[in-house]
Amino acid sequence: MAQDQTITRHFFRPGTGDDGLRPPCEVACPIHTDAQRYIQLVAAGRYADALEVIRDTNALPQSIGRICAHPCEDACRRGQVDEPIAICNIKREASDGAKAEGRGYDPPRPQFGDRKVAIIGSGPSGLAAAHDLALMGIRPVVYERQPEAGGFLRTGILNYRLPKDILDEDIAYITGMGVEIRTGVAIGEDVGFDELAAEHDAVLIAVGLSESRSLPVAGVDNRGVLLAVPFLEAVNAGREVPELGKEIIVIGGGNVAIDVARSARRVSGGDVTMVCLEADHEMPAHDWEVRDAVAEGVKIVCSQGPNAIVGDGQVEGLEMKRCESVFDEQGRFAPTFCETELSTLPGDTVIISIGQMSDMSFLGGSGPELDGRGILVFDREQCATTRRGVFASGEVVTGPGAAVSAMASGKRAAIAIGKFLGVDVDFPAEPRAVNELPGYVAGMINKGARRSVPARPEDERVRDFGEVELGLGEVDGRCEASRCLLCAAGARYSETRCISCLTCVRVCPYAAPEADGNGLLKIDPDKCQACGICFTQCPAKAIDLAVLSEDDIRAAVDAALEGSGEVEFGCWYPQTRVAAEAGAVMLPCTARLSLGLVLYAFEAGAGRVHVAVCSEDDNGRFVTGHRQTRAVVEEGRRALQEIGLDPEALVLTLVKEKKCLKPQQ
Repeated sequence: MAQDQTITRHFFRPGTGDDGLRPPCEVACPIHTDAQRYIQLVAAGRYADALEVIRDTNALPQSIGRICAHPCEDACRRGQVDEPIAICNIKREASDGAKAEGRGYDPPRPQFGDRKVAIIGSGPSGLAAAHDLALMGIRPVVYERQPEAGGFLRTGILNYRLPKDILDEDIAYITGMGVEIRTGVAIGEDVGFDELAAEHDAVLIAVGLSESRSLPVAGVDNRGVLLAVPFLEAVNAGREVPELGKEIIVIGGGNVAIDVARSARRVSGGDVTMVCLEADHEMPAHDWEVRDAVAEGVKIVCSQGPNAIVGDGQVEGLEMKRCESVFDEQGRFAPTFCETELSTLPGDTVIISIGQMSDMSFLGGSGPELDGRGILVFDREQCATTRRGVFASGEVVTGPGAAVSAMASGKRAAIAIGKFLGVDVDFPAEPRAVNELPGYVAGMINKGARRSVPARPEDERVRDFGEVELGLGEVDGRCEASRCLLCAAGARYSETRCISCLTCVRVCPYAAPEADGNGLLKIDPDKCQACGICFTQCPAKAIDLAVLSEDDIRAAVDAALEGSGEVEFGCWYPQTRVAAEAGAVMLPCTARLSLGLVLYAFEAGAGRVHVAVCSEDDNGRFVTGHRQTRAVVEEGRRALQEIGLDPEALVLTLVKEKKCLKPQQ
């Protein structure tokens, strides 16, 4: 049976010290993607390897790299220094770079046993579950009522954010694993639910929120009143929307309402105004979505609620009442209005986008149980409904949220189904993150501006549905990746090897090693910046690094020498080569080089070894890093001379051009 790395996954890189702490970005990610690792690989230009790391947990890397709400960036400790790493954009760069190389898109082909699971719905939750079940050796069959797979990713998210050929490539990877997707099949109509359950060993309900909520106000039956979900489905399918006028009012302030407004602007070429209950700082839509909508000419009227849709048979406008508050003292949604402070916004079309709900009519009363509101009764821990063998995941049970959160729910459901079917898997423990950077450490880190993603001009992009964001590209992508602080990926030490000489305490610029009268106590992961200086100086070889350990660097040297007789130890930070003819071993900083590693390159067959270094007035990636680099090169030259080799074969080269320090083009 195929075993799924994403389910039985162990953290393959040991945490700093013995506490197993992880980077905050990974912990904040709903599917716990090892963002730090793929960022490192992008910094080194290893796109296919980066994509492989992303695929460990993410079944839709290209799509999520374009639309993710990226909670990882909110948690990024780089934000304490200047701005968070553009983690989501780097994910896209990994996929784009691997595709350009023609690598990383050949799916595994697990061997299936005789167990079969029906998945109702092919949105992000259903696809994530299908992917993980396949890797467990369980055959998934996905049923989708729409003519094409993808769920709301296809019907609700527009091409300017997620081109459908990109979504198709992600889905093709999953079907390439042997996952069967039957489109145009409506459960409850084409196939009864009981019949479906009888033909499969388990059923997963992942139908999402496919129905729009309407408003109980006067005039809602007028011509020109549309609902968000059918409108987006029509636009995505390329169908005309004849009811759409030139003065469009969108009721709602969430992300779906933003998509509705931006789409209506493109389709109609007219004026679009959003009306929402919330004040501008309370809008549920992501702030970057709001900025994009405003940049494209969408107007937003805040703190107003709908009182009536004006018109006698045809929409003529929206009567609004001032919203005094949206939430009560407990933070619950409980809007209050000033019923006497009314105003009217003229318009010929109203699109209602105030929320969505699930259509559970396909169950046909055959169970599982629904509560009084028509919502599935659901065990959140086991993802189980009240009917044995029937599970649920995604927004149908979690409510509205980000696509990556729906994927996390689908992945958990896959584990629950695997356990139910006798697979030896279990729910992974939640990882724990390192703490915030101490203030003095944050102050020691060189600031570096975040690289923004190039986008098409506003006046051009509103004329079509072409993709707005164009991707970072190689230089900006690798430069942005080099800003990563390598949280929880730094020094670790062996208590049995440590001789309590406290050299590490003396040389660490960040005061991470802590000691008392009896010797070294710990290396504080909150302070450690993974510079590697303690590793290079430890006389007892008691310290190694969690990322790019000594063994990792030796392996990289061996690989570099396969195509060249020379080795360059280069640095991510400037993203500039100093010896283009040499095989490259790229490091966060050449301060990580020890004498042993330099000499190993010669032992492995290098005729010449090049080491990149920053100028003496530039600390580069790490405080005092250039001093350590110069010191190890001098020591290496002396060692070469002592053993009868040419010391000039070890070349120290100043990095003259630093691409990552140039203003973004």
